[in-house]
Amino acid sequence: MKRRRTKAVLLILAVALTVGLIGCNTASDSSSTDNNGVVTLTLMTHYSQQQEKELKKYIDQWNKEHPNIQVKHKSVADFSKLLPTIMAQQTSGQQADILHIYSLWGGQLAKSNVLAQPPADVKSDIEANYPSAAIKGATVDGKLLGYPTEVQTYALYYNKKLLKDAGFTNPPSTWDELYQVAKAVTKRKNGKIVVEGFGLKSSTVTAGVVHPYLSLLYTAGGRLINEDGTKAELDSEAGLKTLEFQKKLIKEKLSDLSIDVAKGFPSERVAMTINASWWQGTLKAVMKDNFENIGVAPIPSPDGKSKGSVSYSFFYGVNSKSKHQEEAWEFLKWLNSQKQENGATAEGNFLLSQGIIPARTSDIEAFEKELSTLNNKPFIDALEYAVPEPNLLQGEKIMTLLQKQIEAVWTDQTRPEQALKTATEQINRELSQ
Repeated sequence: MKRRRTKAVLLILAVALTVGLIGCNTASDSSSTDNNGVVTLTLMTHYSQQQEKELKKYIDQWNKEHPNIQVKHKSVADFSKLLPTIMAQQTSGQQADILHIYSLWGGQLAKSNVLAQPPADVKSDIEANYPSAAIKGATVDGKLLGYPTEVQTYALYYNKKLLKDAGFTNPPSTWDELYQVAKAVTKRKNGKIVVEGFGLKSSTVTAGVVHPYLSLLYTAGGRLINEDGTKAELDSEAGLKTLEFQKKLIKEKLSDLSIDVAKGFPSERVAMTINASWWQGTLKAVMKDNFENIGVAPIPSPDGKSKGSVSYSFFYGVNSKSKHQEEAWEFLKWLNSQKQENGATAEGNFLLSQGIIPARTSDIEAFEKELSTLNNKPFIDALEYAVPEPNLLQGEKIMTLLQKQIEAVWTDQTRPEQALKTATEQINRELSQ
């Protein structure tokens, strides 16, 4: 008993220390004005050290051109800690002025009044210059919250060499073709898969499991949630058909959950998988010359005619507690709408440097040559029909509930019918609250 009390005391002390450290580490994050009238703004993102270095080029340019409004960047490189850090800073009064937000959190942040409404000129600029998927990703309850940045859509990645060796010159366009290609490409040695036909993956991040499932679901005409966001629609013929198709690939050992797709695909041990557009940059860096073997195509559908994809996005918003909201929006307007010498915005140049397709229409036009590869086309085309993640208050919880049920089917813990029924009931409970 004494040992338990000791552990409890230590735990309380650890939590107190952590909160104290958050306060200490973020004390310089809030905006300020010095004696000369210079405003200093803090911009918070989740970018890595390499990404931060590239973004800093444009922040330095702004700071040089605008001596009275200085911007400093702070990164929470561990993405899982970004939302908790934002919320902790709101409570402590040490909030950043500008936040780079994952759209799935939009509902929660809007409910907590973290984000300020953009001025009319910003709103008009976004509505006129971004595709619908980008605008929807930055909109909660009909209210636009900020500038869309990266909008990721999903498509089919495939290894042209592996398909060619199995007798296929084109990627599959239907589910039946995907199955046949996966069956022909899969190779085994001593009963163990050495080349996997189609990669499915369990993941600590919900997107790794849920987004490929939903992308297939949408090609079958299914829905996750109805249009007004009040009711789940997973328990449907399309939902069942999609989950049974994934299960078939696993059951017939054309997909092996023990294979790490993130490593297996670039090492050419996985022939096909579904992933987002950002992955191209990673594959190029890892595969080097072998990247020429990689192709990208629209996600196959049951009939080969319908289209489907998920989109998820990030956007820049201004903190409602910032003392310098006007200056913050001025910086964001410059970053996201003012053209540089090459005709693209600073944000567009930054995103392209990271292998990410920019969301702004004028940036896509400015980078027509750079984006004209066949591998980029499916992702750009999908911007017009992809279904955005639900940026509801319960958005993240909904995705987690669905992931658990999908993985339960994959691992034979439950049947597809029961999994979809359970997911629908659980999600509807969340929505009703």
